[in-house]
Formats: sequence, structure tokens, C-alpha cells
Amino acid sequence: MHASRQLLACLAAAVLFAAAAPSLAAAAPAPDSAVVFVSGFTTTTPFTSSAPQCAGQEGPTWGAPTGAPEQLRAAGYAVFTAPVGNHGKVTAPCTAPGQPVPPGSATIDSNGDVDANGQALLTFLSFLRVDYGITNVQLVGHSDGGLWSRSAITQYPTATAATPTIQSLTTLGTPHTGSFGADLAEYVHDGRCDTTGIEQDICEVVLPVLDDLIANLGDDALKELSSSYLAGWNRQQTIGCPVTVVAGTYVSLPSWIGWAVPNYYAPDDGIVGEASGLNENSLSLTLQQISAAPFQTIDGGAFPVVHSATLSSLLGTPNTLTNYAAIATQVQNTIASPPGSAACVGGSAGAAKAAGASRAAAAVKPSSGTLRSRFATLLAPDRAGRFAARPRDIALLPGRARVRCGRRSLAAVPLLGSRRLFVTVLPRCRGGIAVSGRRALIVRSDAAARSLEVGWRGTAVSATVRGRGLRDVRIETKTGTRWRPLPRSGRALLPLTSAGARVPVRAIARDARGHRYVATAQLAR
Repeated sequence: MHASRQLLACLAAAVLFAAAAPSLAAAAPAPDSAVVFVSGFTTTTPFTSSAPQCAGQEGPTWGAPTGAPEQLRAAGYAVFTAPVGNHGKVTAPCTAPGQPVPPGSATIDSNGDVDANGQALLTFLSFLRVDYGITNVQLVGHSDGGLWSRSAITQYPTATAATPTIQSLTTLGTPHTGSFGADLAEYVHDGRCDTTGIEQDICEVVLPVLDDLIANLGDDALKELSSSYLAGWNRQQTIGCPVTVVAGTYVSLPSWIGWAVPNYYAPDDGIVGEASGLNENSLSLTLQQISAAPFQTIDGGAFPVVHSATLSSLLGTPNTLTNYAAIATQVQNTIASPPGSAACVGGSAGAAKAAGASRAAAAVKPSSGTLRSRFATLLAPDRAGRFAARPRDIALLPGRARVRCGRRSLAAVPLLGSRRLFVTVLPRCRGGIAVSGRRALIVRSDAAARSLEVGWRGTAVSATVRGRGLRDVRIETKTGTRWRPLPRSGRALLPLTSAGARVPVRAIARDARGHRYVATAQLAR
């Protein structure tokens, strides 16, 4: 986990964005086709059939009258919701009298493993084929539901012949490259920060707002929704059609600070940044690449909404990714005219293509590479509560802290709407920056452009610090919750991990004034 990534994981301030809804394309739905809605982590969605009496009974994620399921029902489409429950516990299904309900093995655990949930979704789709005669489906996934849908498509070659063809996938706020909220929440256990050194300092500053974040994520999100985990997972996934991606951008930063924040963090929907929701390349604050997942996307737009209803009251808007009429219109356009000339996967030809793509992905899995991450300086106020700040340094402040340049008070932006954590960009100030409270922190990019370069081949890793002027340099890798040093010369073996797992490597150093520096790299095995 990047220390500076933790710092920016909660950045939020409201800004509105107007998006024009595209016109609806006219298309008659086929009688054996259906649209399947898949909700995300920590949600509970009952199985609902296409029966008219199930309209509005799709649960808290999909049940809004202004959402896509109701628009599509009104347009004559067969609409189903996949059964999703926290730890597999779902509410009663909605069907017409005598209609079958899916088996327990088709229930998705909204706090469960991403690939196990992909398999459960495949089981559900086979159920629709056998019991409802559905031969073609289009998937709409909210949040983690988009990842489970991608996993189901990748695992399709293992499905039975009775599985429908998957014609399209639309994702709403899916963290394709990770959730900055999950990146931050990884460091919090039982209400306390569970790390060391610089990460501990930053974690303790932002701790007052973490409980709200974690309540919206769930346990497995701490592992499987982080950017480092998904960097490895994405390389193992395949899909044969373009994916229509939609993001929420209600939470943003004003221009005077927005320049400093990559769009992995802001604008965002409260949990997932715009770059991740739209599957775009981005950067961490230390300029390390956060790469898009390797599939073709159709930009479905970014809308001024938050991730889910649980964030509505916290962030002060009723509009979410699943109840916003303009997003429902975009979904209907995609369903009416699926992008691309081929199905995502399905039928004998589609299964063979997906199987070949899976084998190809496994064959090119990288066993070597190089990463470079710039150092960032992390400072705390001196005993007099002062910073020797440079222009465009970023200060992170607890709620009661105040910042002054001489007699002038500096404005700060509230983070995540909590009014307990603030951020400000510091101006040039001859007399230094004065801060009330010793728990404030400052982050600045390393002016000397010094960096940590990590190279690996197979299970061996080497790390080098580039640039001069640093002392007491130590380079470490992490196994579990424990950091261990690498030798000062030669190579070292990486910790034993499973495929796709992350191996953090970091360098910590000081300069002649005693300022602490950190640079980190995440190696995906």
C-alpha cells in the first residue's frame, strides 16, 4: 500500500456535473433473451423473475422506479435479478405462481471471493437457460457485480452446454482497477491502525473517518478490491466483447487542489474513483502506474451520483448509480444495441474462443519486470507547530486543526463530507506555515526526482534507490503484516505467494535534515 495513496484515499468535496442522456434506440427484445442485474458487495438482492408482479421488488439496489430495471420492463424486456446476499443470506424471491427459483449454489455471497461469485453467477445463468428457456443474456453489474460478471465470462469455458450466450456487459461504478476506499481500509483492523512507521502516522490521522468507509466496504473488499490485488487479477481475465462502463463523479475537488490528485482518487462516487470506474490508466500520488484492465471499453459516461444509497446521507445527495434516470437511459441504449460485432462469450464458437484466450493469458503471464516509484516526503509539524512548506505541498488536517500563513487563515476542504478531516494546498509563505495540533501531516513530491527502482525475475527481486542526498536507506518487502529488510547488495527471494497476490516493496530514507522519505512498489505475482 502506498503511504501517499492512503493519504488521498478519502479526498472528497461536492461538485456537480451535467450529463446529457443519449436518445433511446428502438429495438424489439427477443422472446428468449433477458437482462440480468447483478448487485455488488455487502448488498442483498432477491431473485426476481420477469413476472409483472416483480416490478419494484428487486431490493434496495435495483428497486427504484427511476432505475434501469423498471425502464427496461416498461420497454418490454425480460428482466431478472441474480440472488445476492451478505454471506449468502438472501430475502424471499419474487416469481409468478408456479415459477421455479434458483438453487442455493446460484446465490452470490456479497462478501465472498470474486471468482467463487463468478462461478455462482454462471450457475444462475444455467438455471435461467434450463428453467426459463433463456438462451441469450445481457449483464448489468453494479460495483463488485461487474467484477463477478467479468469472472463469470472468464470461467465460461467450464460451464455446461446449457449456459446462455452472454451478449454484453455494462458496469456501474465497478472498481476495475481498485477502490481507493479498499486501499485505505486494508490498514485498519478492529478500529485501530495495524501498520508501522510512516504508514502508521498517516493511518492515525485519517482514522476518525475510516469507520464510515469500512462499513460500506465489507471484509473481503479489504483484500480483493485493492488496486494491488486487482492488478494481478485483471491479467488473468478475458472477455470477447467491449464493456460499457459508467462512473459516478459526485465527489470531487475544486481546481485549486484538483491538479494534485490523479483521477484514481477524485472525482469519485465516494468509494470508486472515475479512472477505476471507467477502466482508465491513472497514477498514484507517487507517480506509480495504475493500469487499466486489458479489455476494450465503451465510455458510457460519468454522472454526478454517489456509489450507493448507504452513501447518500453521508454525502448529501439522493442520486446514486442505480436510481439515476440518465444512467438508466444509458443502460437501455446499450441493451437495445449491444456494442461490438461478437458476443462476450457463448455457444461452441464462443466457448472455444474464450478457452483459447484463457490459455493465451496464462502463457503470457509476466515473470519479470521493472517498476519505478518516486519518493514523497512526509513531514510533521515541529514542536512549535510549524511547517517549512513549499508551494503546492498538501497538508492533511484533523477536524479541529487550523492552518495559518502569518495572520492569514488558509481554507481547507472537508474530506468525505465528515467534517472531521480536511485537506489544503499550501501557498508560498515566508514565515512558514503554522498549524494548531501536532497530528497534521504534509506530503510533498521529492524535488530531486529520487526514486525506488524494483526489478524482479521469477521469485528473485532487486531494488535500487536512484538519486543522491538520502541516508539511512532501508529496503523492505512485506509478508503478511511483517516487513523484512532486503540485503544491501545482491538479490533476495520474494515471499511465497499465490498467483495474483501482491508483494509490497518499499524504501524508507532520511535526508541531511532528518526528513523522512518513502517510495513503494507493488509487485503482482
